[in-house]
Amino acid sequence: MPQVKIISTTGSEIVTVSDAKNYIRVDTSDDDALLTNMIEQARIWCENYIGKDIVAKTRQYYLEKTNGRFEIPFAPISAISGVTAEGSSVDYNTYGLHDNVIDLNDAIAKDVIVSYTTAGLDDALLQQAILQLVSTYYDNRADFIVMQGVSFVEVPANVKHILAPYKNLFI
Repeated sequence: MPQVKIISTTGSEIVTVSDAKNYIRVDTSDDDALLTNMIEQARIWCENYIGKDIVAKTRQYYLEKTNGRFEIPFAPISAISGVTAEGSSVDYNTYGLHDNVIDLNDAIAKDVIVSYTTAGLDDALLQQAILQLVSTYYDNRADFIVMQGVSFVEVPANVKHILAPYKNLFI
């Protein structure tokens, strides 16, 4: 079973506390720590939904077995620092628009570990999706929302529509 591990977060949030406060119309600094956490939580939700890193990270990807060609999750990839199979370094080539396809020269390999750094993404649509999630989290600080007598928990549909073009459908 493939596994992905975050070694470190190397980038910074694309939405600031100031951005969030302006968006949700908060004038005090009383909730700054809360908003900082909500921004991170919203960004993580978006990253997991689209299967790509918004904030750059150093990661390791493990595959128990491969036929020699596989895709690295959470592209775009900025650098690959190493690829090992059964504990030994192996030669590889990269392909794809984000260099996220690895080819081990058609060699079947076991216990493959790829160490890499992602570039992260930053644009106005991603910022908008995060801001809308932060607003939802801030306005609804409970496990459920009650509207017109109906309880539900749902990420706003417009956030999913904003993120749809970024979603990686292959993971």
